[in-house]
Amino acid sequence: MKSNDFYNFGEEIQKIVQSAIDSNDFRQLNETVRQTVGEAVEAVRSGVSQASEGMAKARKAGNTKKSEGPQVHHSAPKTQASYKAREKTQNQYLAVHPSGEIAGTLLTVLGFLIGTFVGIALAVLLIVQFVLDGLPALMIPVGILLLFFILLMFAGFKGHSITSRIKRFRNYCRILNDREFCDIEELVEGTGKSKNYVVKDVQEMIKRRMFRQGHLDKQHTCLIVTEAAYQQYVQAQKGLEAREAQAKAEKEKMNDPKYSEEVRSMLIEGDKYVKNIRACNDAIQDVEISAKISRLELIVSRIFSQVEKDPSLAPELHQFMNYYLPTTQKLLNVYEELDHQPVQGQNISDTKKEIEATLDTINQAFENLLDSCYKDTAWDVSTDISVLNTMLAKEGLTGDSLHSARKGK
Repeated sequence: MKSNDFYNFGEEIQKIVQSAIDSNDFRQLNETVRQTVGEAVEAVRSGVSQASEGMAKARKAGNTKKSEGPQVHHSAPKTQASYKAREKTQNQYLAVHPSGEIAGTLLTVLGFLIGTFVGIALAVLLIVQFVLDGLPALMIPVGILLLFFILLMFAGFKGHSITSRIKRFRNYCRILNDREFCDIEELVEGTGKSKNYVVKDVQEMIKRRMFRQGHLDKQHTCLIVTEAAYQQYVQAQKGLEAREAQAKAEKEKMNDPKYSEEVRSMLIEGDKYVKNIRACNDAIQDVEISAKISRLELIVSRIFSQVEKDPSLAPELHQFMNYYLPTTQKLLNVYEELDHQPVQGQNISDTKKEIEATLDTINQAFENLLDSCYKDTAWDVSTDISVLNTMLAKEGLTGDSLHSARKGK
């Protein structure tokens, strides 16, 4: 079939399908699609076959010469029926009484209180020593009081640090408000501290088991306080990384010099069609039609996979890309729209049945098209087998050769 005929047939089927969609008359659709798609597939198969035969002859000639010698955010806020029940639930992932709660208070009070009295006594002794021109007998008591004063002040500041951390922990819990996770930015706004300070503070609280099941996300932008939510995050992160890796691989593949601009655009457009077919399938509940659409998705995706392996097939698939895939997508969209109608009258039922029958024809045609894409592979295998048989016969290793050799002996 000539390219002009190809174009005219594609244009014709597009007009017929569009007319059927506009008029809701699908009675002649199946027969028209069957005839035009069949002729188009036959033409593609003929073109691929001719190219394959030429390549096979050239390879066969080369292999005959060679035969002469060896040759990879937020979650919904939780609600509880009672305060006690909520506290019991929170206790599984939040420390109701954090460690150091009592000790911090004691250290703060005793350290600063006793330290103040010791400091006053130390000041009095220093004044007395100054008045008495450095009395040697007071040196030892001054040294002892100074040591006690330093230790008590250190204990007071340590206790203050502990109580301040617990106070910030209570504030973080208030901001969380029974949620399983929240943004670090919320904690920053709620405390007035810098982001780096809050991140280090939260990490220290996780280390001290104040957040019993606490985790920070990979980017340190989210605090997760339950193991269940963290596991969901881990799975989502794995999915994101997988998608990013796939996108990167796709981008690198598209930059491969062996792909022309035509092939790149065809593969990108083909991926969109496959995704649209899958989306229609997800929206349609009928098991029988869903099976047909799943088969269609599989066949179409394999056609484009074959184009990835052999970009020379791209010029033979213009009709497939410009007419048959868009037409198929229109039919699926119409079926999806009709399938969601609350009242299924006779016209809707007949149209759906006609589209279902047309899908069988389209699947068969696309399957034939896919089969024709493997014509080159079939020629390669046939040529390799022929050369292998020739070499084995020449070495006397085939059944007929061995029989003749034994008979001669």
